[in-house]
Amino acid sequence: MSKDKNLETAIRDAERNYSVGRILDAARDFHTISIIFGGMKDYSSAAKFAVKSGNCWVECGEPLRAGGLYESAAQYFELLSEEDNYRLYYKKALVQCILADRKCEIGKVTLARNLKRAAICQGKVDENVTVSDYYARAAELFISAARNSVEKELFDEASDLFNSAAECYSQIKEYLFSANNRIEALTCLNKLFESYLSSLKEEEYREIIKREMKRFNTTIYGLLKNLEFVDPIERDILERLMLATITGLKATITPENKNEEIMKLLERMGKIIREKGERETGLEIWEGIMASCNLDSILAREEFNKAIEFLKGSLKG
Repeated sequence: MSKDKNLETAIRDAERNYSVGRILDAARDFHTISIIFGGMKDYSSAAKFAVKSGNCWVECGEPLRAGGLYESAAQYFELLSEEDNYRLYYKKALVQCILADRKCEIGKVTLARNLKRAAICQGKVDENVTVSDYYARAAELFISAARNSVEKELFDEASDLFNSAAECYSQIKEYLFSANNRIEALTCLNKLFESYLSSLKEEEYREIIKREMKRFNTTIYGLLKNLEFVDPIERDILERLMLATITGLKATITPENKNEEIMKLLERMGKIIREKGERETGLEIWEGIMASCNLDSILAREEFNKAIEFLKGSLKG
């Protein structure tokens, strides 16, 4: 049977499920069909079936799912430049997000993501309406969930949650709060690296770190971007930033991983600290950290030394 025939059959089955009252099955079927059309770049059909799925979830009393499908439909209509339709379905998505916030008993992370969706949809409906409350509440929920994960030593999960909180604060230009959460994310990553180092063989560890480097670099990049808008930078922030960075470098630089992106980030760090007039403080903190830095566990001592000397040079300018 051809792919088109299979899709025709799936659509017919979904419509039949809806007509006989199997609304939950229809909701799932329409969603799957929408995804398939989206993959085919038939955005008109993808939007149509996302709407059908969203309508089904409304009938099932599932505003959280309905909001997600209406948002998907709105995004497809936006790709098609159908302004009336995409505004309509962002508005419908917003209504469902608000209902989910008020009526659904859902976990912190799910609620935080729902609030982020509400902020995005509200911005699409009317960019003049403030969305800071949505983002601030979402950030608080992400932080609370992240702390719970830290208590359970789920550092991988906690790092992502702190980064999510940082993204929310960036949206409302609370750059100091955002920077603090990026540092918490880096600290969690470092604890994750420690757990890898203690439980994996050297070759396995090196492979894991190769995969983790992108997240490490992205977190530092986001942090430095935040600090460009913070003036002055408090000593506590500088200490935590440099300690988390150097600790992360110790864990991530291996003989096979001579990451040029790290050098770019270190250069940018030094430049930001100098431009904020904190060069002397930065150098003082750097010296203190290095005086107590244990180098015994470093897998690539030469590369690490190059990196920290590069950072020192960047601080001096």
